[in-house]
Amino acid sequence: MNTRTYQILAAALIAGAVSNLPVRAGYVDITVNDGLPSSNYGTDPRPGINESGQVAANCVADASWDLRAMAFDVNTNKLMVVSGFNPQTTNEGIGIGDIFIDTNKSYTVPSRPSNVGDGYFTYANSAAGYEYAIHLIDPTTGNLSYNIAALSGASVLQSTGYAQNAGSDPAKLIPSGADKIVSSGFFNLTTKTDAQVLSDLGINIGTNGGTNYVFTFDLSSVSLANGATFRLTETCGNDLLVGQLAAGAATAAVPETSTWVMGFLALGTVAVMVRRNSRSSESVEG
Repeated sequence: MNTRTYQILAAALIAGAVSNLPVRAGYVDITVNDGLPSSNYGTDPRPGINESGQVAANCVADASWDLRAMAFDVNTNKLMVVSGFNPQTTNEGIGIGDIFIDTNKSYTVPSRPSNVGDGYFTYANSAAGYEYAIHLIDPTTGNLSYNIAALSGASVLQSTGYAQNAGSDPAKLIPSGADKIVSSGFFNLTTKTDAQVLSDLGINIGTNGGTNYVFTFDLSSVSLANGATFRLTETCGNDLLVGQLAAGAATAAVPETSTWVMGFLALGTVAVMVRRNSRSSESVEG
């Protein structure tokens, strides 16, 4: 077999291996309609979503209270939030909530007790059914650390502060021995204009003004093979942001072991064949 034939064979083997490797998709918008009545101050260009440019009904409706988009990168298992609400400050004494994750399509929003009006109350996660929570430690003090906690039925959740916003519950996880921390990290925080969210991130939230605070979380420790629903609100429930990840999406772009093995075998085979051909040529010339 001459050198040209080996080159063609090598190209075919490498092309076959490379064709099975994933193509990086980057962040994909996973925002869905939160299903709650809303007050709109702007327009969301994403059909049927109505999230950017709106808040919960009868709440303060402007950019500084608006939770606008969620996106997910299946290659890095990172969740991104785009928010008009600044997670590092309090707005009228209200802060950002935690992100609750349902991986079994089983979560519910429990009814607010009839004897509880405005104000916070706590309840067991058995009434809600979340599997995980991303607990933001205290971003208002500049602490950008977070814990990802696996929840049990006994985990303690805190409601939003206003009865009219009960549909956005829960707002926070109250850490306890009923939770198990599976990972910790620091979330990245950057700011972008509406135009930069589109140009840099590929997410079209419209042109509703204000500053967009973009923060990301590493969810590599969370099993998302069956898909997931993510929910985030402020502690008052002024807006609810919901993202949904389809089953298999978080693992679809991760190459299986067999793919990598095939790639290495192909390259190894080519190297051996070229080496043998080189030795054969030297013997003939000698």
